[in-house]
Amino acid sequence: MENNLVFNIPSYTDDNSAFPKPVHRNYDYWVPLINHFLAKSDTIEIHCWNEEIDTIEEIKSLHIGTFEMFKEENITIFKGKKTSTLSDYLMNNNMNIFGEFKWFTVNFDKGMVPVFHSGHWGTEFFVPNAMEKDIAIIKSVTPTETSFNQY
Repeated sequence: MENNLVFNIPSYTDDNSAFPKPVHRNYDYWVPLINHFLAKSDTIEIHCWNEEIDTIEEIKSLHIGTFEMFKEENITIFKGKKTSTLSDYLMNNNMNIFGEFKWFTVNFDKGMVPVFHSGHWGTEFFVPNAMEKDIAIIKSVTPTETSFNQY
């Protein structure tokens, strides 16, 4: 049975910031989630706010030929085919120098079909057509206080 699944990691924001951070102050769930859903995808899309210059420059420096950059009014979008360099970057380079998650949004697609969405700096997620195995893996790696909504 397939379900759409929305899940939110318990998070907080500092008084002078709109940047959500996990309550437990770690992103231990990120690598297992990414590892699982990268295997099901062939296209990766990353969104950064235009003022996140260091992260944008870092992505550009990866020199991934199939990765295109689109600049909109407030956001920079990178999109292209999954590569081992990009997969490694997402799994092993996900924090900035301030200990914050690097990317506002990360999307995985298979062809033109969405597979996985991470939003609000790795604290809000959507998995369309999640299989029971997907849901079990997600629940096994996310904090126990994570909220889930299946429909």
